[in-house]
Amino acid sequence: MKAAFPYRTAVQDGGFASLRGALERTRRGSTALMAVTGPPGSGRSAFLDAAAELAAQEGLAVRRAQASRLEQGVGAGLVEQLLRSAADVAALRPSGRTDPAAPMTFLVDDVQWADEVSLAWLVRLLADPESVPVLLVVAVCEGEADTELPAVQDLLTRADHLVRMAPLDVADVRALLAERGIVLSEESARSWTEATAGNPAWLASLAGRLEAGERLTRAALLATARSRPVPWPLKARVAAALSGHSESVRRLAHCAAVLDGTADGRTLARLAHLQPDEAADAARALLRLGWAADRRAPPVLWDCVREIAEDSLSLADWTELHRRAATLLGAAGAPAERIVPHLLETGPGEWPEAAWLLRRAADDARRRGDVELATRCLRRALREFSPDSPQRGEFLLALADVEQDLDTSATLRHVAQAVPLLDPGHARAAAVSRVPLTLFVAAPRAVAEALSSARTSDAEPPDDAEAAESRLRLEARVRLSGLASPNAAGDAVRRLRELAPGPGPGTPAQRELVSVLVFAGTLGRELPAAEAATLVRWMLDHEPASTASGYAASALMIASGIAAEAEAPVRSWLDAAVDAATRRGDERQRTRLLGWRALAALSSGRLADAWMDALEACAAGPGTLGDSDWLAVWGLVSVAVATGDAGWAGRLHGLLDESPVSGLPVRSFAGKVLGHLLNPHPEPSEAAAELVETARRAEAAGWCSQVLSPVDLWCVPLLLCGGDRKPALGLLAHACDRARAFGSPNELGRVLRVWGTVVHGRYALSLFAESVAVLREGTDVLELGRALRGYGTRLRAAGRPGSAELLAEADRIADEAGAPLLRCWTASLGAELRGVVPPGGGGLSDTERWVAALVALGHTNQDTARSLGVTRRAVEKTLTRLYRRLDVAGRAELAPVVRRMAGEAAFRSGVLSLNF
Repeated sequence: MKAAFPYRTAVQDGGFASLRGALERTRRGSTALMAVTGPPGSGRSAFLDAAAELAAQEGLAVRRAQASRLEQGVGAGLVEQLLRSAADVAALRPSGRTDPAAPMTFLVDDVQWADEVSLAWLVRLLADPESVPVLLVVAVCEGEADTELPAVQDLLTRADHLVRMAPLDVADVRALLAERGIVLSEESARSWTEATAGNPAWLASLAGRLEAGERLTRAALLATARSRPVPWPLKARVAAALSGHSESVRRLAHCAAVLDGTADGRTLARLAHLQPDEAADAARALLRLGWAADRRAPPVLWDCVREIAEDSLSLADWTELHRRAATLLGAAGAPAERIVPHLLETGPGEWPEAAWLLRRAADDARRRGDVELATRCLRRALREFSPDSPQRGEFLLALADVEQDLDTSATLRHVAQAVPLLDPGHARAAAVSRVPLTLFVAAPRAVAEALSSARTSDAEPPDDAEAAESRLRLEARVRLSGLASPNAAGDAVRRLRELAPGPGPGTPAQRELVSVLVFAGTLGRELPAAEAATLVRWMLDHEPASTASGYAASALMIASGIAAEAEAPVRSWLDAAVDAATRRGDERQRTRLLGWRALAALSSGRLADAWMDALEACAAGPGTLGDSDWLAVWGLVSVAVATGDAGWAGRLHGLLDESPVSGLPVRSFAGKVLGHLLNPHPEPSEAAAELVETARRAEAAGWCSQVLSPVDLWCVPLLLCGGDRKPALGLLAHACDRARAFGSPNELGRVLRVWGTVVHGRYALSLFAESVAVLREGTDVLELGRALRGYGTRLRAAGRPGSAELLAEADRIADEAGAPLLRCWTASLGAELRGVVPPGGGGLSDTERWVAALVALGHTNQDTARSLGVTRRAVEKTLTRLYRRLDVAGRAELAPVVRRMAGEAAFRSGVLSLNF
C-alpha cells in the first residue's frame, strides 16, 4: 500500500538534494545509483514518485518497475518491465548514433523481491560503458528476509547515494491529515504521531477509516479510527511482510499484538512457546521491520497484526491464546486493566479472580465515561457465577446501575433478576436502594413484585441507622414502582402525614421518600396544591442543586413543584442547577434541566423564558434524551404545544435517542401529541379520541397526569373543529372538577377561560369573571392576559360596563410580555427557527416583522441590515412602510406598538388560544 503524504516530507534528510545532484550528473553523462530504504509504509514509493516527476522535468526518459514476491521465480521479469519494447532497448544502447544519447532514469520499487537475473542485469548496467547515462533509483524495504540476500546487499553497497526515509514529525502529520479534511490541534496531532510512529501508511490508513462529514470531536477522531477494521490492502501488505519470515517470527508478532506490544520479553516468549534464543532472533527480525515486539511502537501496527492473527487462527486457538495471556500476565503481576481485555475473549472458569478483576475494570471504565466497556466487563463477569449465586445478584445490580444511561428497560429487568438472589433482610434493601430512584417510575410488574418481596423480607425493625436509611429508600422505590395502583395516591398522602416531614432537613433517605409521596399525591390530586407547595419548598431548601441528577429525587420534586405552582423555589433551584451543570460540562444533565425549567416557566406564563430554554435544549447532540428523561421531554413538548410551532416536532425527534422503549413510553406519547396537535389531521375527532385514550393509559401507568400535561384541554379544539361540541364540553367539565379539587389557580383559571371561550351568553361571562378572579391568585400572567382579553371583549360585545378597564390591563400585560418575546423571536435568526411567536398581524410581511422586531429592541438600521443580510437602504424603505401601515410618526412610537403586537401574538399562540 503506497503512503500518500506531503511532497516535502518525501525528500527529507538531504534526500531531495541528493536526488537533484544525481540527476545533474546523469545529464552530464555519468551513471549513478541511489538507494532508498525504510520500514514498511515509510514512503519509499512516494520518494520514487517524486524522483519520476523531477526526472521528467529535467528531460530524462523515465521507466519504472515494481518487483513482487510472487514473480521472484520469473527470470528477467523486472527487466521486461523496464524495457518493454525494442525502442527502449535501442535507447539504452544507441550503437551507430552520432548525436548525444539521451540519459534515462530507471526506478525500481521493492527491489528486494527482484529475480536473480534482473538483479544481475542491474549490476551489469551500472558498469556497462556502452550504455547511455542512467540514473538507477531502487527502493528497498527494511526488515524483509529477502533484503539480506547477497545480491540485494551487493546492490546496496554499490549505491552512490543512500536515503533512509525518516518518520513524519508532528507538523507533517498535521499537514497530511489537513489534506484529507481532518484538522487537528497540535496536541491531537501529537497523539496521532505517537499512535503511528509518524508512519505515513498508518496515518493514511487511519484517516481512510473516518467517513466524510462525521461529527466527532478532535479527541474522539483517533479512538474512532482505531476502533474500525484495518483496510484490506494495508492488512494484506503487513501479512505479506510477515509471510516472508519464519514461523517463530510470525508467532512472536501475533503474540506481541495480542499483548498490545507492551509485554516484557520473557512473558512474550512464553506466550509464543519460544525458547529464549529463538525469541531473541525473532525479535531482531521484527525490529529490522521497524516493529519493536516489547514496546508500543507504533500501536496501530499491533491493531493490524492482531486482526491478521485473529483471521489466521481458529476460534479455539484464539481463545486459548487469550487464556494463556491472562494467566501469564496475572503471574507477572500485571494490573487489572491489562488482564481484562483477555478475559473478555475467554469463557468462564479459566481465571479464579476473573469476576473481581472485571468488576474493578468496570468501575474504572465507568469513571472514565466508557459505559459500553463497563457493561461488557460486568456481563462477562456474570458468567463466572451459578444462576442462583448471591454474588450474581450483586453483579446484576452493578450492571443495572451502569446500564441506566444505555437501556433503562434492561436496568429494571436486571434489578428484578437480582433481588431474589440476594440474602433476605437488610441486604436486599441496601442493594436495591443503590439503584437510582426514578428508574422505578412505571416499572414493569416483575420489578414491582421483586421490590415488594425485598420489602417483605426486610420487615424486622432496623437495628441501626444505616439499615433504617435502606428501608426508607426501599420504600420509596416500592411506592414509585406502584404508582399505577388505584390506591397509590391516597396511601401516599396517609404515609406522608405519618412522617410529618420538617422543619429540619431530615436525612437524604427521608427526603427521597417524601419526594415520592408528594409526587404520588400531587399527580393523583389527593394532596392539595398548597400543602404540596409547602413540602416542595422544604425539600428544595435542603436538596443541593449542584448534585441534581435525572435519576434522583430532584426530578420528582420539580414535577410536584410545577404542578403545585411553587414558582419561586422551583425557579431559584433550577437556575442554580443549570449553572452547576454548565460549569461541570455535563451536557446531558444540562439538557434535562433546561427541559424542566422550560416547563416551569411555561406553567407560570413566562413563554419567552420557556422558549429560550427549549431552544438551548434542542441545540444538544442527537439522542441526548430518552424515555427515562420523561420530565424534560414533556417540558419541551409542552413548549411546542404552547407556541404552536410545528417545527418543534422534527427538532425533538432528533433530540430523543433510539434506545429500546422502556416501561415509560414518553417518546411515543410525545409523538402522538405533536402529530395530532401541531400537524393537520383529516379527522380531528378521531385524533382527539386517540389522544385522550393515550393520555388515559399514561395516567393509569402512574407517570402522567393532567396536572402536568392538560391533554384533555388540548383535545378541546380538535373536538370543536370536528363538530363534537358535547364531548368537548364534557372534557371541560371534568377538567374543571379536578382543578377545583386540587386547588391550583393556574390550572383552574385556564380551564375556566377555555370553557368561557367555547360557550356564549351570561354563562360565558360568569366563567370569564371567575377565571380572571382565580388567575389573579396564581402565577401565570400570560393566561391572565388571555382571560382579561376574552372577558373584556365579551363585555364590550354585550354592551356591559367595565370592558375598557379589562382590555387596558390586558394591553399592559401584552406590553410587558412583548419585549422578552421579541428577544426570543430575534434570537431565532441565528438558529434558523423562524416562525415562533412572531409579532404583528396578517397585514405585515415577514420582512416587515423582522425589521419591526429588531428596531423595537433598539437595533440601529445598520445592525438590522447586518442581521437580516440586506442593505441599509432596504431597511430604511421597510421602516417607511411600517410607519405608514401602523400609523406611527417614527421609531419612538414604533417600539411600544410592536411590543404590544408581540404580546398579542403570544395571547393567540398555542392550541389553547382556540383560534381555530
